[in-house]
Amino acid sequence: MSSLSVPYVLGGTLTEQQRLILQARGLEAHARALLDQLPIEPGARIVDVGCGPIGVMDLMSERVGPDGVVVGIEREPRFVDMARSELKQRGLRNVEVVHADALRTGLEKNAFDLVHARLVLINLPTATQRALLTEMLALVRPGGTIALQEYDAISYACHPEHPSWNVLLTIYNEAFHTAGGNEYVGRSLASLLRSIGAQDVEVLARVGFPKVGDYQRTHLLSLISSMRDRILASGRTSDVVLKEHMDTLSAHLSDPATTLVDKLLIQAWGRKPA
Repeated sequence: MSSLSVPYVLGGTLTEQQRLILQARGLEAHARALLDQLPIEPGARIVDVGCGPIGVMDLMSERVGPDGVVVGIEREPRFVDMARSELKQRGLRNVEVVHADALRTGLEKNAFDLVHARLVLINLPTATQRALLTEMLALVRPGGTIALQEYDAISYACHPEHPSWNVLLTIYNEAFHTAGGNEYVGRSLASLLRSIGAQDVEVLARVGFPKVGDYQRTHLLSLISSMRDRILASGRTSDVVLKEHMDTLSAHLSDPATTLVDKLLIQAWGRKPA
């Protein structure tokens, strides 16, 4: 494992695995919109870095067709097992998952038409972000594409405001950032791509207003559930108080009259110089 590798902030629990599957479904429309922007031809070779239990591998599989190849890179063993199970259930024969550190994938350099990562940089400190992007660009063939999707929480809000929203969002942000995460990394994607030599960089921002029943509607509650042990160990709050706030906020978000503005999803891509 690289010396720049860091633990996954949200852990590898069953709760987090299930959350990632639901998150992928909730972000599917945004992912399809990004893939529509990219030059993906039938037969293309693609890498999905930090694929988790499914990532966007299923959508990429559709684009490359039976003659193409999609390779998922995942470091967390439980996510690798779950991803392989998901792929088998879905019958995706043109996709494989490699258990490897994304900083040292072991894949052939200059060999892939597209290398993509979604919601990976958000979990990493600056030095590790650059090391990861350098490895990703090395995998791309000359003239190929590197693409990123990351959150920027500048837009994240609910209306009417609610005390439990403010308390839980503060608790989560403190725990996440203390662990090395960065909820505002999305705004830096274009400059990060240019800093590693990518050309013709493009950027889009997408934002949703999740309705009752959508995964993103209760995203904050799901994140806190995944980080519950870390939050309680920090002494920021007690189990009883945390549960009270989560129950109260759940009721507030289940009211259709409550408006939720989601985090910005920043999508950026560029071309490796030929």
